[in-house]
Amino acid sequence: MGVLVDYFTADSEQLARQALSNGPEAVRLPYVDCKGWINELDTLVAELSGRDLSELGDSEVVVDDGEAAGVERMPPEVVAALAGVDDTRLREYAEDELLEAYEVERITALRDLAREAGRLSQGMYRWSCV
Repeated sequence: MGVLVDYFTADSEQLARQALSNGPEAVRLPYVDCKGWINELDTLVAELSGRDLSELGDSEVVVDDGEAAGVERMPPEVVAALAGVDDTRLREYAEDELLEAYEVERITALRDLAREAGRLSQGMYRWSCV
């Protein structure tokens, strides 16, 4: 059994809570599908930004069904650091880590989602389900 993970944006925690049952796609929120690929965004952001993981803050549980699904709000420091990653750094990271094209596309999509969250003053969230 694996963990399903999507990262998404929403303009309120109330709206983010609606993603609990079936994920952000079901409630038509902008998201990046990371199922089977990345669970801990803060670790990726620390690697991309060169910052220490301890500088990036902790996610905050928004809602949890107590069994299998939950929604967490990503720390503002993580979202800002991810949004600040430029294309040159993405290419360098991809080369250093020998990433596949689909992995670079997902990282780029996550970065763009973070930028959109900042532009619209929205939160960025992680939906996960076992």
